[in-house]
Amino acid sequence: MKQALIVVVVALGVVGVAPLGVADAAPSARTALPASIMSLSARQIATLSLASARAKGACTNVVSGAAVGFSFGTTTRSSADAAEQTIHFNKSRGEARLVRGTAYVKLSASLIALEFGRSAPQFANKWIAITRANKVYRSVATGMSFPSMLSQLRPAGVLRKSKVVTLDGVKVIALSGAANAQLGLRAAKQTLFVSVVAPYLPVALDAAGRSQGVPTTLTVTFSHWGQPPRVTAPSSIPLSSTPLAARG
Repeated sequence: MKQALIVVVVALGVVGVAPLGVADAAPSARTALPASIMSLSARQIATLSLASARAKGACTNVVSGAAVGFSFGTTTRSSADAAEQTIHFNKSRGEARLVRGTAYVKLSASLIALEFGRSAPQFANKWIAITRANKVYRSVATGMSFPSMLSQLRPAGVLRKSKVVTLDGVKVIALSGAANAQLGLRAAKQTLFVSVVAPYLPVALDAAGRSQGVPTTLTVTFSHWGQPPRVTAPSSIPLSSTPLAARG
């Protein structure tokens, strides 16, 4: 879903990493992973972890967040060109799919108003097809695809690493910095938790800051790396999104 929903439904690209020196270079597919990451810098660990994640090509991420008066979240199974997502915003519910360049959404009336910026109750709880040619496609699809999700994981600024800690039974190193700009949070901090066991994949992410001035917290967990979803278009004939886009 679009970034306006990120704090509302984190619309949690390949990671935009600045040019790296030889010591920080991400390993190629033919390069053996290090036996341990304990001696690596926080920046090197982040680069290695995201390279390993990118090589997997797919995962499941579960987002939960809260702001004053709101709770929200998504569960997304994604790969490079396909995804399926369930959404909740307070008591409202929705679904989204990404299949062969078309996004399909089925949203409650309140989520339609949030996503498209207008009331359209006649579209509520019905599948809507949004093609790449539609101007709202990019905002709807952002965050659903696997590359888009990866682009939000790396904390910004100078990174700091923790000692090994245990998170939900998994031994991890915490990498802390400012929030990635794509999270849509201001005055924010972000922590990426990386497994200390090869291939050193991301385990979870925490972020806290302000969205449109409202204090907002966010937690994302990752699982099922390398397991792409099997996503199909809705069996019912979707409505066109053109009327929604035309009123914008």
